[in-house]
Amino acid sequence: MTIRTRLGLQFMLLASLVLGGAFLAVYLLSADYRSEEFNGRLRNRGTNAAMLLIQVDEVSEALLKRIERDNPVRLPEEAIRIFDHHNTLIFHLGDEGLPPTPNALLDQVRLEGTQERRAGQREEIAFPFNDRFDRFVVVVSGNDIFGRSKLKNLSRVLVFTFLVGVLLTFVVGRLYARRALDPLQRLVSELRSIGPADLARRVPPGNGRDEIAQLATSFNELLGRLQEAFAAQRNFIANASHEMRTPLTTISGQLDVLLLKPRTSEEYATSLRSVLEDMRSLNTLADRLLLLAQAETQATAASFKPVRLDEVLWAARSEVLKADPRYRVSVDIGEPEDGSDVEVPGNEALLRSLVTNLMENGCKYAPDHQCAARLGRVGDHVRIEVTNAGEGISAADQERIFEPFFRTRAAGAVRGHGIGLSLVRRITLLHGGTIHLRSSPGAGVTFTVLLPMRR
Repeated sequence: MTIRTRLGLQFMLLASLVLGGAFLAVYLLSADYRSEEFNGRLRNRGTNAAMLLIQVDEVSEALLKRIERDNPVRLPEEAIRIFDHHNTLIFHLGDEGLPPTPNALLDQVRLEGTQERRAGQREEIAFPFNDRFDRFVVVVSGNDIFGRSKLKNLSRVLVFTFLVGVLLTFVVGRLYARRALDPLQRLVSELRSIGPADLARRVPPGNGRDEIAQLATSFNELLGRLQEAFAAQRNFIANASHEMRTPLTTISGQLDVLLLKPRTSEEYATSLRSVLEDMRSLNTLADRLLLLAQAETQATAASFKPVRLDEVLWAARSEVLKADPRYRVSVDIGEPEDGSDVEVPGNEALLRSLVTNLMENGCKYAPDHQCAARLGRVGDHVRIEVTNAGEGISAADQERIFEPFFRTRAAGAVRGHGIGLSLVRRITLLHGGTIHLRSSPGAGVTFTVLLPMRR
């Protein structure tokens, strides 16, 4: 069911409740008014008859019957009975076939006053009539044919008006819903026409004020993020292909040269060592690309476990020293009161890769191949700080240092792929932390990572 139809049905339901309640109230009030008005007419007819019979000496019972029988204001199926104080019937008219009036009703009228009853279509009213010499009870009944006919016609009019009103409300509500949802329909059409090659397109924001305009703005922001993600993916694939092609081309060229003519054992050994070095570089690149992909997709906060960062620092130091015997890493973990002071929720393999890359970069780009790693606590965050005494990074390069495959000009003489720092930043963000770079030319480099102790 479309929203337009649903809104039309909701309008119809609301209108049916409002109109139904209003028309029911009108009908009930009209029924009460009819009953009160007819009872008033019965009372007037009984009072007039009692006054003529009791208070006018010239009017006898027979004469009163003739007068009332020919009275033009006589009510349909009217019956009049008048009783004296002994409950003796002293006058009756039009009551043929009606059951006798019980004495209990007459006594109740004298004790409590006017009584009203209904038997089928007949309505009856019994009331006291007091004369200076006696106390009488007048009982008048009749059938309000015309009142009920009017009430029945009113009910038909109300039902017809109710049905027409509900139908009109549904039609009008659906038209208004269609008019209100037209911008949303246009937005849906625009979005359906946008494909992977059209991510630069944007949907019109309409008047820029209502909720549909906010929805269009949100979709535009989403399209912007998707465009950036697709562009980053294309750049990543292109850069990764380029980085992997370089060592593969080098390996292929060395093997081709090696096969041109017979070589001595020493020449074979030298060439194989060069090929092995390129293979290790290629293997390192593949591992880091895999870690970068894992950081982007696989690791989530739901899979995090408590990780002690002091143990991570020592494990990372061992990996860095094993990778290159020239590297030197000093570690300062302070004096934590217990392990929970340096414990954070996270993925241990990714955190170890984060610290390893920072240490490796610190040693690789320092003239003395040394760096210092310090572990501490700042509020509810654990701080990891890695510093070296290298040449530093210029302000222009600092803005792009965390981009994948970006390398500064000063780093051109050092073998690398430009993935390490982008991987560090991604892992930091994945763990809800922040990373800061502090450096200036000739003053060394300091990377500071802050990781929350709980999430």
